[in-house]
Amino acid sequence: MRSPGPCSQSRQSNPSVSTHLLRYPTGALAARATAGHDIPLVAPLRPEPEPPPPSHNGPEFFHAGDFRLESGAVIPDLVVCYETWGQANQFRTNVILVCHGRGGDRLSLGAYIGPGKAFDTDRYFVVAVDAIGAGLSTTPASSGLGMRFPRYNIRDMVRAQCLALTTGLGLTQIRCVVGPSMGSYMALEWAVNWPPFVRSAVCMVPSARCAPHLRAVHEAMRAAITADPAWPAWEEGDYQQQPTAGLSAAALAEFPWSHGEEWYLQYQQEEHYQTRIGWAQHRMTQRDPTTVIYQSLACDLHDVALPFGGDLHAALQRCRMPVLLMPCATDQLIPPRNAQLMEHHLANATYVEIPSYAGHAAGSLEVDFVSHHISEFLGSLHR
Repeated sequence: MRSPGPCSQSRQSNPSVSTHLLRYPTGALAARATAGHDIPLVAPLRPEPEPPPPSHNGPEFFHAGDFRLESGAVIPDLVVCYETWGQANQFRTNVILVCHGRGGDRLSLGAYIGPGKAFDTDRYFVVAVDAIGAGLSTTPASSGLGMRFPRYNIRDMVRAQCLALTTGLGLTQIRCVVGPSMGSYMALEWAVNWPPFVRSAVCMVPSARCAPHLRAVHEAMRAAITADPAWPAWEEGDYQQQPTAGLSAAALAEFPWSHGEEWYLQYQQEEHYQTRIGWAQHRMTQRDPTTVIYQSLACDLHDVALPFGGDLHAALQRCRMPVLLMPCATDQLIPPRNAQLMEHHLANATYVEIPSYAGHAAGSLEVDFVSHHISEFLGSLHR
C-alpha cells in the first residue's frame, strides 16, 4: 500500500495545519503562476507523429471472413491490416505487438519503431495492427454499412488481432504487447484473456475500465458531430457531404482535455493557442465521422472485469506476466489513479509515472523518456 504523502502526514499530526500547503508540486508552472512569477512561453510543436521506417511489405491484410462479435452480431468479410518490421528469430519468441490509440492507426507509434529504438527492429519482430474500425482494417465506412455497422468492443478488436497473428502469421506467442490509451486497453485485454500467449505488456496512459469523465468527453464529441446539419444523411447511409462543422466542434470538445493544465500555461500567446486548436480541428475534420463515433463507443464499453462479474481483482490476477504501467502525471482524460488501481491488483507490475505537462498526449510527445523505460523494461525480461 502506498504511504500517505507529507501533506497527509502533517494534517494527521496537526489538524490545524492549512490544507492549502503543497497544492502544487515544487517547481510546477501553476505554483509559479500563483506566486505571480513569469511563465516561460514556448511555441507549440507540430503534433505530427514520426513515421516508422519502411516495413517489409507495406500494408498486409488478413481476411477473417464473417466475424462474430461478442454481442452476437456479425461483421461481414472482416479485413485486418498490419505491417511488420525486423525478423522473427528461430523460435518466434521475439514478437512485439503494437496497438494504437483512439484516432490513430498502425503507424502512430512510428517514433518507437526502428533500429536502436524502443522496439528495436534489429532485435525484435515488430507487428503493428489496425484495430477494427481504424486505418485499413474494416471500418463502418469501408464496409458500406455506415451507422448500420455492428457495434464492437475492445475484446472484439483483440480477438480479431489474435486471428491475424495466429492464423495469418502463424505466431504462437507475443514477447510484449504495447499501446497507449485505447491501445493500452487492447494490451490489457490481451494479457487478461490470453495469458499463456502474452509474455509481457506495456500500457501507456492506461485504465482497466473507461472512466466516467472520459465517457462524458466522448458523449460531447458525438453530440457535436450529430448536431451538424449534414449528419442525418450520414446516419441514413448517404455519404455525400462531410459534417465538417460537427467534426470541428468535436475537436473543440476533446481538445481542452488532451493535455495537462500546465501545458496550456506555456501556450498563453493567442496565436500559439489558436494554432494548436487549428491543428486539432484539421485532423478531426479529415476523419470519417462514423469511425470517430464507433471508436469512442468501443472505448466507453471498456471494462476488463466485465466477463468476470465485475471483479477487477479476479480479472487482473490472470496477468502473471510483467506489466509496465506508464501514466502521465498531468493526464486529465485518464489520470494516474487509474494506473495505480491496476498496479494494486496486478501480480507483477512496474509503475513509472511520466513527469510531463503533456497530459494524455505524453505517449507521443515524451518519446525519449518513454523509450528509455520501455527499453529498460524489455531488457529486464532477458536478464
